[in-house]
Amino acid sequence: MTEYSDDLQPKSDDQSPQSQIVTVNNAPSDHPATLWLIDDDAALRMVLADTFEDAGLTVISFTQAQAAWTRLNDVLKQQESAEQLPDVILTDIRMPMMDGLSFSDWVHQHFPKMPIVIMTAHSDLTSAINSYQTGAFEYLPKPFDLDDAVATIYKAINYQPNLETTTASLSDEPNTNTTSDTSTENLLKPKAASVSKTTKDNKSKGVVENKSNGNPSGIIGQSPAMQTVFRAIGRLAQSPISVLITGESGTGKELVASALHQHSPRKQQPFIALNMAAIPHDLIESELFGHEKGAFTGATTMRQGRFEQADGGTLFLDEIGDMPFSTQTRLLRVLANGEFYRVGGQQPIKVDVRIIAATHQNLEELVKQSRFREDLFYRLNVIRLPLPPLRTRPEDIPALALYFMQSAAEQMNTSPKHLHPAALQIMQTFDWRGNVRQLENVCLWLTVMATGDTVMATDLPPELLENISPNTVLYEEHVAAEEEAQKHLVQNGDVLNGSSLNSHQNERSSPLPKNQSWQQALADWAEQSLSTGETDILQTATPEFERVLLTAALNHSGGKKIEAASLLGWGRNTLTRKLQQLDISAPRVPTKE
Repeated sequence: MTEYSDDLQPKSDDQSPQSQIVTVNNAPSDHPATLWLIDDDAALRMVLADTFEDAGLTVISFTQAQAAWTRLNDVLKQQESAEQLPDVILTDIRMPMMDGLSFSDWVHQHFPKMPIVIMTAHSDLTSAINSYQTGAFEYLPKPFDLDDAVATIYKAINYQPNLETTTASLSDEPNTNTTSDTSTENLLKPKAASVSKTTKDNKSKGVVENKSNGNPSGIIGQSPAMQTVFRAIGRLAQSPISVLITGESGTGKELVASALHQHSPRKQQPFIALNMAAIPHDLIESELFGHEKGAFTGATTMRQGRFEQADGGTLFLDEIGDMPFSTQTRLLRVLANGEFYRVGGQQPIKVDVRIIAATHQNLEELVKQSRFREDLFYRLNVIRLPLPPLRTRPEDIPALALYFMQSAAEQMNTSPKHLHPAALQIMQTFDWRGNVRQLENVCLWLTVMATGDTVMATDLPPELLENISPNTVLYEEHVAAEEEAQKHLVQNGDVLNGSSLNSHQNERSSPLPKNQSWQQALADWAEQSLSTGETDILQTATPEFERVLLTAALNHSGGKKIEAASLLGWGRNTLTRKLQQLDISAPRVPTKE
């Protein structure tokens, strides 16, 4: 691994020996592909660099995007050879001096064929969409699996068909511009303000403002299932093709459709939403296509339909499976050539409308039952975006509940109530057949009906408690209170220092009293350490606390790192980083004879 800074140029002999060589497009070459790794987290940078070097790449690390930009800028000004360009760049988003989005945007403008993979711990919808809008090849939300990261980098390296053409033009063409270096520097400066302005504009036009994670589209989720949705929205937002959103009722299909429109080139044009199930069948055609004066009884004036109103923008057809069969034929014509006739009209009307459809039904089954046109299904099913039900992503419930409790408090003009951990745990195990919409209604109910500032498990609506006995509820509250107390102790540095404790074992040859907890032993150790003049006891104790738990988990799992990480509540990457930081060797996993 080579650490790059403004004062240090990378040298080829600094690279670690490669166990295998990965080349661009798998072409025969003695030179492995080069990855530029940009992250201000030294520990993560070390883990990633080692991983990619083991995977056969040459890795050059940067602590900030500004340093990488300086090198690329030197290539543009032909102060460095284009051979110094990397084959792929992996960068974080939030860093000092220059953020990863500004850097990605600048690289995409000046090196459009160079793939950039963006990683971030702030894995919300806005980050995903902004990443793709700046030209990123892929978006990796943290924590990610190291194998997935390697696979993504391989894909990016093999994706570039003709990167050499761009670099050759930079190196072979003489610089005929007479512009001074100062003006060239200004010309090549990354436009950081443009990305910030985009984010600001998106916030001003969002459906709702998510105060918990800064996501203006109102779509909340950190689970892997929602990260998949975020990536899909980021990729599809700039495309004009039709999208079919599927999912159970209450999963947020209209929010996703709105997000696709808000981040598309059509965002300044209308977004028209229409629920097919809410319109009488004999009025759907008039609602969609409009009608001429006198077309039917009561049509006293000409009326524009939703397609005309959405011209240039997006038309969202919710519950498309409930559209009458006769109307499906007319919709098919619009999708085919963008033309339709008003009801009673004689002249075709041409429109440019992006269609986003949604349904909770199985359209394939409706096709088999001859209740939905097969040709229309294939017209709509260009890109299918399935939304996960809430019960499959319980890790998102705390953030969703926090947001809905705050929104309900604002709606009721009162202070927000807080969910007791036991209540939250019951909510995470509930089935939520109504999905996010049902959770929103429950939070509103709790804001109105629950007494006190803290919502206890016994305050939950009856439907959430119908399969839970009262004794279980009280027990969950007790356990949650104990866990919260222990969490508070750990957060405040109240952890056992194994090495320091060992130094006092001779003074405490007798075992702990039967009624004394490890927390009390910790308090005794802390008092004794402070009384002897020790300082920074938190910095001393925390690594030892982690060492004890990590060693115990590895021993319990027989050296299986993934299982040990699960026991500790960590990700695999975190466990790998801690092993290196604490210099712990995992026991070998016994092999079967």
